[in-house]
Amino acid sequence: MVTDKVAYIGTSNWSEDYFINTAGVGLIIKQNSTNQKKTTVQEQLKNLFERDWNSKYAVNLEDVQGQKDCNWRGR
Repeated sequence: MVTDKVAYIGTSNWSEDYFINTAGVGLIIKQNSTNQKKTTVQEQLKNLFERDWNSKYAVNLEDVQGQKDCNWRGR
């Protein structure tokens, strides 16, 4: 998870019971940029997510529903 101020990298699934009933590992990073030429870890992770999200390899699950490699069931 990345916000404007921090980045959270962890092993937990994003469900309430997972955070309560398991002992995952997490790292919170807060890096302030002191150099205009260098990007913070938060900015790097945001850029990485946006690169992957907008990749030509990312597809809408509804577009691949019913294909042999897709096990997704829509609403």
